[in-house]
Amino acid sequence: MDLFQEAKKLIEEAQNIYILPSKDNQNESISSSLALFYSLRKLKKNVNLIVEEFPEKLRFLIPSLDFISEPKNFVISIPNSKAEISQIQYEKNEKNLKIHLTLNKGNIKKNDISFSFNIPKPNLLITVGNKELPPRQYFDAETSILNIDNQTGNKNFGRINLIKNNCSLAEIITNLLKSIDNSLIEKNTATCLLVGIILSSRNFQNQKTSTETFETAAFLTKKGAPHQQIINSLYKDV
Repeated sequence: MDLFQEAKKLIEEAQNIYILPSKDNQNESISSSLALFYSLRKLKKNVNLIVEEFPEKLRFLIPSLDFISEPKNFVISIPNSKAEISQIQYEKNEKNLKIHLTLNKGNIKKNDISFSFNIPKPNLLITVGNKELPPRQYFDAETSILNIDNQTGNKNFGRINLIKNNCSLAEIITNLLKSIDNSLIEKNTATCLLVGIILSSRNFQNQKTSTETFETAAFLTKKGAPHQQIINSLYKDV
């Protein structure tokens, strides 16, 4: 079984997936990661794209609200050291929900109450353009890692390592998606991938741009990626 088939199997077996782009090569990494995000959503996976902030030049790629699922499990936390709660009740009407707490001892102030979302830990973490193992906050001991990168000196920290030098991240991901199901590459996915190739090749001006890169770009254009619109969006301030 080749590496792409092993990666396909890893994705098929996972339900909760995190995608973590690199902060070093942010624009290419995020655009390529977005392509994965769209495709895995089409496969009905629970996908979280870990991005602190989208770069301004990539905002035209940001998914619509139709692609974003809000967390369903909301957690309210109160430290035991602040108060001992003996009883919890709630009342709900058309206007609001009220939660009533009965204290045995202690006192609660507003600053003692914290709110968070209960998001399940991923079965699979896909790193895109990361040379080294990411911080443990994104995974635990049971999380499989699919490591996608194009840098020399990658630490091969994944269970599966899709590493190819002298190649854009978008080309690696295009080949991965083709190995899973060619129909996953719809217009929005193809657009993100072509953005990654254009950024990596400096709009095909890099002398090291290979014939494979041109062939992949042509394939993505046939899949609906609007080349001229991408150029206008990426270089509108140039």
